[in-house]
Amino acid sequence: MGTATVDLDINEGDTFIMALELWADQDNTQPIDITNDTFTGSFQIGTKNIPMTITVLEPSVNAIEARVDHNSMKDLSSKGRYEIDQLTNGDSFRLIQGNVRVSQEVNL
Repeated sequence: MGTATVDLDINEGDTFIMALELWADQDNTQPIDITNDTFTGSFQIGTKNIPMTITVLEPSVNAIEARVDHNSMKDLSSKGRYEIDQLTNGDSFRLIQGNVRVSQEVNL
């Protein structure tokens, strides 16, 4: 399985939530059981490294949710990168990565 590259547009100061489903086939009929796997992910935006909280969604066996609270999404520069990795059976795989473009928050 290769790494997916998906660029993101996010809003500074918003809670970030991304859900991903993992399938063994292109028709999305064979789920990949990830219940025993571990996931890590983070944003690198400017000089900030912002970790994601990643959980396996229940009752599904093939879906995760990556989340960053809005308090961690403040004072960001205009661009960066992100990645989400999967640790399964002792091996590490990059699931998804990409560039991040940040729409700046307006404070009045």
